[in-house]
Amino acid sequence: MFFGGALSHMAIRRATLTRAFATWGCLSGTPSRILRLVRVVALCSLPVLLLACEDSSEVRGPAVDAGPLDGVVADVEVDAVGDAAVVRDAGVGDGGRSVDRVERFTWVDIPDGRSEPVEVELPPDVLSLTLVVRGEGLFFYVVGRLEGPEGQVLVAEGPPDVEPTPQERFSGGPFPGPFASPNRSVSAAFSVAAMMAPNNPGVALTPGLWRYRLLARDGNGDPVSSRARVTALIKRGPSPQVEGTLDLHLHFTGARGWTAATAPRDPDLSRAIERTRAFYAGIGVTLGEITYDDISETYRTVDAGMQVGSTLERMFALGRYDTGVNLFFVDRINSIFGGDTVGGIAGGTPGPTLHGGTSRSGVAVATALDPDPAAIGHIMAHETGHYLGLFHTTEITGVSDQIPDTGEGREGADNLMFPTVTRGSAQLSDGQGWVLHRNPSVLPLGGER
Repeated sequence: MFFGGALSHMAIRRATLTRAFATWGCLSGTPSRILRLVRVVALCSLPVLLLACEDSSEVRGPAVDAGPLDGVVADVEVDAVGDAAVVRDAGVGDGGRSVDRVERFTWVDIPDGRSEPVEVELPPDVLSLTLVVRGEGLFFYVVGRLEGPEGQVLVAEGPPDVEPTPQERFSGGPFPGPFASPNRSVSAAFSVAAMMAPNNPGVALTPGLWRYRLLARDGNGDPVSSRARVTALIKRGPSPQVEGTLDLHLHFTGARGWTAATAPRDPDLSRAIERTRAFYAGIGVTLGEITYDDISETYRTVDAGMQVGSTLERMFALGRYDTGVNLFFVDRINSIFGGDTVGGIAGGTPGPTLHGGTSRSGVAVATALDPDPAAIGHIMAHETGHYLGLFHTTEITGVSDQIPDTGEGREGADNLMFPTVTRGSAQLSDGQGWVLHRNPSVLPLGGER
């Protein structure tokens, strides 16, 4: 769940979820109250949260836009090709698939909360574009506009290109327009942001010159002058990817007695990994390299908030692998909801792809909430889905994802990305697989690491 970003990464105790829906019902008729609340929750921005249900019965178990971008391109120094350096990052797999890393070597200025348009050239075989933003200050950053060569707008700040509903204004925190855009763009925490396009089958990238803007807001949601560096990751291939591999990097705090030495042979962890493996196998993603590392026991309990210097931020920064996804196993995640409610948190939707060592470079998995390996495996897979770019099928505000085959409301309760944990059957849809295969962390079969 995002506060100050999007209410989009949470599985929650059924009682808490019921109260949340009831609260939204009370707010839906009072827009001014909603807007005041948005400003308040922007102060306590949370990353993607998965909260546990209260029981294991039924399906779920415990546990004003600036207009077209025809202005001046932001001044960016470069070392190589054209206005950017292009490095073949993830290697060439079968059929010539690759990921190009386009590194912006200087900071993009964001005066008064909005940058000038920045250009990026997409090749004829483009599959996806992922922008990873690393800001200078302790502010919220987001890709606030993305416009194609034919004037198609995938992300917009607001009218006339997009009209956020009251629910979308609530869910989008300081950036309701980008959240309501055809290609949803959100901010989860201070200083780091990421956006992948396309992130649903209803939008498409075309070859040619694209332009994007960055937005910056302070903790009150007000525009602020800042600057940021952007890495553009361009995934390429002659045809859409349908099979791929994903590396997992497991980090142990001592929770459940798991360590890097014992974890590879631990039967409970093996069961959790196999459950995660099964979820992704259903959409053509196999688990690749799995690594095991120890971190300090001081992270056995972390705070759910993304306040500056939180234990969660410091722990995520230990995820220094720049392939796949970093997963951190803790005992508990403290929450503003009180009690043992948070089952897991992801650093963003998506997280900072192929960037280790940031305050959002990973996902946290609570192991004491429901010790059943099936529940832990569900949390691992769910939070990994967020980190790779999947939103909840339905947020607690009632806002649905932008993927047509996931089901709305309780119709999507058997989907892995429904916001509660289950030990029972669940799956990812074909549309969600379509999205995951466009993330640069999901390598084509045979791709180099």
